[in-house]
Amino acid sequence: MMTILIRFTRRYLFADAAPLSPAERWRSAVAALLGVLIFEGVLFVAPVSADARRLLAPLGATSVILFTLPHSPLAQPWSVIGGLLLPALVGLACGSWLPAGWLTSACAVAVSIWVMGWLRCIHPPGGAMALVMAVAAGQGLPTGTSLAAVAWNIAAILIAATTVNNLIPGRRYPLCSPPVATPQRARQSPVGVQEPDLAAALAEIDAYLDISADDLSLVFRRAAHHAFRRHVLLSCGEVMEPAVPSLAFATSLNDAWGLMRRHARQALPVVDRGGRVIGLLGLEDFLRHVEPDKGPRVGERVRQLLRPTPGSHSDKPEVVGQLMLTPQHGLRLARSDDSIVVAVEILGQGGQGALPVVDDKGRLVGMLGAAGLTAVLFNHEALGHMRGGQET
Repeated sequence: MMTILIRFTRRYLFADAAPLSPAERWRSAVAALLGVLIFEGVLFVAPVSADARRLLAPLGATSVILFTLPHSPLAQPWSVIGGLLLPALVGLACGSWLPAGWLTSACAVAVSIWVMGWLRCIHPPGGAMALVMAVAAGQGLPTGTSLAAVAWNIAAILIAATTVNNLIPGRRYPLCSPPVATPQRARQSPVGVQEPDLAAALAEIDAYLDISADDLSLVFRRAAHHAFRRHVLLSCGEVMEPAVPSLAFATSLNDAWGLMRRHARQALPVVDRGGRVIGLLGLEDFLRHVEPDKGPRVGERVRQLLRPTPGSHSDKPEVVGQLMLTPQHGLRLARSDDSIVVAVEILGQGGQGALPVVDDKGRLVGMLGAAGLTAVLFNHEALGHMRGGQET
């Protein structure tokens, strides 16, 4: 009997929600402490009458949302403004036009929910605001003073939420504000789940989910990343091309171009005398030094770049070391024992055409290209499906 009761409790009474970490609990508690103090301070100095400055009870529930779930759609400014002001108007109307009793409260909450859903400003404390205003109207309190109190409460809580949440690392409020400058996003692949697919899935569910599209996309990407790490156990050393030609810092551009053509390479590693990787030279490095809109045709300008300049001085690059991508300028390397997940992340960002693979001393042991890596992953996935089919 006890086992059945415990199972029933876990299934029907406890929400299947991710718990707040200890750090996030502290962040939320400190945010609420500072936020409510700022909220009350704004009301204290507001240049209106004392009745219009009074703190309304529904704002306590709003504080929980704003300081614990600042990235939730329920916490965004329009949800707070519309989700409190509109129910206040509905509550005042119901309290003024309907006879006092249970029907007034029920209508106030029901109509508020419909209006919030219609105008896309759902905010749970709006139900409490509708009840408070319906009661206030039934008791004959001035409508203007009640609406002024609602307006000042909304303004004060938004000031507090904007101030506090933007001071806490990892938070941004409101969500529509421009994010802090971050490195350029990796180019989206034409395959896989993308944001339009998530939007279509949400539309099919046809129920309100308390998560923004950006957060849902982030959760999906992180889940896919962890799933990829779990399922793909190959290392870079197992899938790399071990014997690859390399260049030296002082290799002429003409010789480097010829070596890339002979071996049909888009990029070649550059190594020092000890075999350690010091750079990567790709076709795009040549093209960066060719102006497409000046002088003769592109082919002639490439030949001018490759042609050695006589004498000891030159106004153009002459050797590989002057063109190559270096670790100081964004070149990334992989170790032979790294998971191929590392290679997928680096090559997927589109910053370099190939990935040099090195040993623990930084010496070149192989290369990985996007095409070869795609073939390996496709083959691995196909073998996985074959094994799964044989097991069934």
